[in-house]
Amino acid sequence: MNITVIQRYWGKARKLKALEGDEYHLLSFHSLDVVSVAAYWWDHSPGLRHLFCIHQNRNEREVRAWVLFFVALHDLGKFDIRFQYKSPQTWLSLNPEDKQPRLPSIKECQSYDHGATGLYWFINDYQPESSEDDDDFEFTDTVHLYQNWFSWIEAVCGHHGVIRQKKDVIHCVDYPLPFLLRHHAARDKQARLAWLDIAAELFLSPVGLSLQDTPPDCSVLMAGFCSIADWLGSWSTGDTFNYRAAAVSDVAELRAYFEQRYQEDAMRVVTRSGLIGQVKQDASVQALLDTGYQPRQVQTLVDKLSVVSGLTLIEAPTGSGKTEAALAYAWKLLEHNLADSIIFALPTQATANAMLDRMDKLAEKLFTAPNLILAHGNARFNTTFQAIKQRGINLQEEEAWSQCCEWLSQGRKRVFLGQIGVCTIDQVLVSVLPIRHRFIRGFGVGRSVLIIDEIHAYDQYMYGLLDAVLHNQLRAGSSAILLSATLPQKQKQQLLNSYVPLPDNANSEQAVAVEDTPYPLVSWVGNGETQFFDLQDQPEQYPTTFSLHLEPYYTEDAVPDNSLLERMVDAARKGAQVCLICNLVDVAQQAWRQLKELAAGRVDVMLFHARFSLVDRQVKESAVLSCFGKGGNRCDGRILVATQVVEQSLDVDFDWIITQHCPVDLLFQRLGRLHRHWCTIRPEDFAHPKAVVLFPITTGYGRFGKIYSHTRVMWRTQKWIEALQGKPLSFPDAYRKWLEPIYREDISEPEPQWVTEGMKVFEENNFTQRMKAQRMVDWAEIVGFRDVEGNERAVTRDGAMSIPLVPFVVTEVGRQLLDGSIYEQRGEFQRQEVLTRNQVNVPLGWKQKLGLVQDKWNRVWLEGNNDITDWDWSSKDGRLRYSHEQGMVLVL
Repeated sequence: MNITVIQRYWGKARKLKALEGDEYHLLSFHSLDVVSVAAYWWDHSPGLRHLFCIHQNRNEREVRAWVLFFVALHDLGKFDIRFQYKSPQTWLSLNPEDKQPRLPSIKECQSYDHGATGLYWFINDYQPESSEDDDDFEFTDTVHLYQNWFSWIEAVCGHHGVIRQKKDVIHCVDYPLPFLLRHHAARDKQARLAWLDIAAELFLSPVGLSLQDTPPDCSVLMAGFCSIADWLGSWSTGDTFNYRAAAVSDVAELRAYFEQRYQEDAMRVVTRSGLIGQVKQDASVQALLDTGYQPRQVQTLVDKLSVVSGLTLIEAPTGSGKTEAALAYAWKLLEHNLADSIIFALPTQATANAMLDRMDKLAEKLFTAPNLILAHGNARFNTTFQAIKQRGINLQEEEAWSQCCEWLSQGRKRVFLGQIGVCTIDQVLVSVLPIRHRFIRGFGVGRSVLIIDEIHAYDQYMYGLLDAVLHNQLRAGSSAILLSATLPQKQKQQLLNSYVPLPDNANSEQAVAVEDTPYPLVSWVGNGETQFFDLQDQPEQYPTTFSLHLEPYYTEDAVPDNSLLERMVDAARKGAQVCLICNLVDVAQQAWRQLKELAAGRVDVMLFHARFSLVDRQVKESAVLSCFGKGGNRCDGRILVATQVVEQSLDVDFDWIITQHCPVDLLFQRLGRLHRHWCTIRPEDFAHPKAVVLFPITTGYGRFGKIYSHTRVMWRTQKWIEALQGKPLSFPDAYRKWLEPIYREDISEPEPQWVTEGMKVFEENNFTQRMKAQRMVDWAEIVGFRDVEGNERAVTRDGAMSIPLVPFVVTEVGRQLLDGSIYEQRGEFQRQEVLTRNQVNVPLGWKQKLGLVQDKWNRVWLEGNNDITDWDWSSKDGRLRYSHEQGMVLVL
C-alpha cells in the first residue's frame, strides 16, 4: 500500500505564522481529524446511531464502518494540483522537485471547487474510458465499478454548501484538468486511489468489509453529519487539532494518529460544541406540570401513543395543554433513543419568543444542562435568549469561546444543533429550499422530534414546502408532532399522507383514511398504519363545555362604528379586558385613534401590530403579555387594538373580543383568547365570554377579502353565525360541527355568483402556490443561494413581500434613527444591528404607490423632519408618519 504519495498533499495551511503546531496540516491528517469527530459523535449519540441504522438491513458496526469510510473521502477533491497550488509555498515545500513548466494560475486555483470536483474524480478514476488514446475523457454507458457508492460520495462531497449529483458533474467543463495541466493527472490519481485503499484498511477491514462489498443505503442525514464533522475537525486551537506536517511511515501510524485524535481532540470539540445532550429519564406529562397540577384532556393520552417514530397530529382546544402533551411525547421518543433533540416551530416571531419563555422553564426537566436556541431573523435581540446564553457562560469554568450555546447560536446554519430549538417555521422550511448548506438544517431537523404549532396557520405554498419537510422526516426515520385547535378534514388528510410511503402507482388521496372522528383527537401515522386516540373511555377528561354569545354586527366595510367603540370604552371602564382584532393595520390604527379620543384618558388603549420598529414592537409585545397574559394585572379595564399578531399562540386572555370577519378556523383561534385563564376578577357583565363579529353591509368582503380569499368559507362562516339568531355557540362541539360543513368541497346549497367566481380565482391561486412550492423544492437539488435573511424570506414565503424602511433625520453628527442612535457613530459591525432594530417593514405595494427607491440591500432610507420622536415624511404621492404609539402610518 503506497502511503508515501498521499503525504505529498496538504489539507490545511495557515496564512499567518502559527503560535501552535506546524504551518500546514497534511491532507491525510485533516481527513482523519474529521473522521475522529464523526466517530466520537456516533459512539456517544444513541439517537444518531438509531437514525442512521433504522432503514438498514446491516448491523450497527457495519453501518458505522461505512459512514466513517465515506467521511474520510470528503476531501477527495483536494488531491488535485489546482487545490494544492492555492498555497504554492506549501506545495513546493512538500514537492520540491516539482518544477513543471506549467503550474495552475491564480484564477484556476481560486475558482476550483474541491467538493464537486472530488465527486467528478471519483467517477472518473474508476470509470472505464472510451479509448486509452483519447485526449478528451468521456463517460461511457458501462456500469461504474462503484455505482452503489454515488449517493454517499455525493453527500460527503457537498460539504461546502451544495450537493452535486453525478449528472451535474460528468459533462461540466469546470472539473477536468485543463489540457496544459494534464502532466499532473497521473500523480493526483495515484494519490486518490491510494487514499481510498488506506481508508478501507482503516475503517472497513476491522469489521470484515472491503472495497468489493456493497454499502448500505445512504441516510439523508449523511451530508449534514459530514459537514458538521468537517467544521469541528477543522477547529484548530491550543489544545485541539493542531497542524502536523511530519509524515508517517505506515498505516499503523495513521491508525495510532486517528485513535489519539479520537480520544483527545474529538472528545474536546464535540463536548464544547454542545451537540450531545443527556436526556433525563422517566418522561411524563406530570413532570412538566407545575406543582399541584395533574395531566388533563389530551395530556392523558400520551402514555397510549406508540413509542415509535411517526407523525402525530394533536387536535384540541386552545389552552387545553397541547404543548405539554407534545413535549412529553417527544421526551418519550428521546428517552428511547429515537431522536437526539427537539425543535419547536411556530408561525411568527412573537409566538416563537413566547414559546422560548415557556421552554426556558421546561428545558432542564427534559435534559441535563441543555442548549436552548432561538432561531428567527431577530433572535439576537431577544432578551430571554441573551440571558440564556450568558447564563451558560457564567456556569462554565472555561473561556467564553468554548461555550456550546454561544457556538451553536453564532451561525445561521447551526441553529438546530442544540438540544432544544425554538424557531419560526421558515427556519425549518429552509431545509428543503435552494439555500446553501440547507442539508445542515435538514440534518438538525432530521435528528430531532419536530413539533409544529398552529399547523392551520400557513398558506398553500408553505404547505407544499411542509410536505417536503415531513417527507424528509420520514426518510430520516424521525418524528413530527403537529398541533392545532382546528383543522379541516381535507387539510388533515394531506398532512397525514405526507408521512405515508406510497407505492409508485398509489393514489395519494387514498393513503390514509381519516374517518369522521371525535374531538379532541390524537392521530398517529407510522409503520404503515394509522391510529386514533380519543377521550371516549375517560369522559371526565373531555374539555369543559362552554358557550359564548356571538353577535353579528354590520357596518360600512366591517369597520367598527362609533356606537360599538363607545360600548368598548364603557366595558373597559367597568373593568373588562377588551380586544378589537382588525384584519388590516391601517384599520387598527384608525380605530385606536378613535378609541383614544373617546376614552379621553379614562381607559388605557393599547395598539399592537407588525408595522412597528423591532425596538418598539418588543416593548409592545412585553406590555401586552404583562397586561393580558397569565398572571397579568386585571385590576383596571383596558382595550387592546390588534391585528392577527394576537391570533396565534400568544397566551393572552380577554373578557370581550370584537373581530372583523375571517374564516371559521381563524375565528375560533381568535375566540380561543376569551376566558383562556382561570380568573376570579371579571366584570359581572362578562362572567360569560362574549364576542362581536363585524360584517360589511355591502356584498363581498372588500380589501380584507384579498387576505382571506377563500370566498366560500368566508360566506358560509357568515351564514352559520347569522343562523345562530342569538343562540349561544357551544365549544368544543363547534370545532367539528362547524369546521367540516363549512370547509366541505361539495356545493349542497345555492350560493351567490360572486362567491362562485371568487372560488375559481382562489382554487387557481392555490394550485399555482403548490406548483411554485414543488418547483422550489426541485430547484433546491441544483441551486444554492447564500444563507442570508433576505434569501430565506424570498424562498419561504409566496406572494407580496414587505420592504424595510429606515426612517431618519439629519443631525450635525449624522443620521439619527428612531431609537435615537446616530448611524455614522456606530462601528461597521454595529451598523447592521442598529438598522435591524430601527427599520419598519411595510407592504411592497407602497414602493410603487410612493415612488420609494431601495438601496442594494433592499432597504429604503427616508429622511424625515427634524423631530425623530414624531417622524414625518411626505412626497407628491403621499405622506408617512411614525410614532412610538402608532407605528408607521400611511396618509394618502
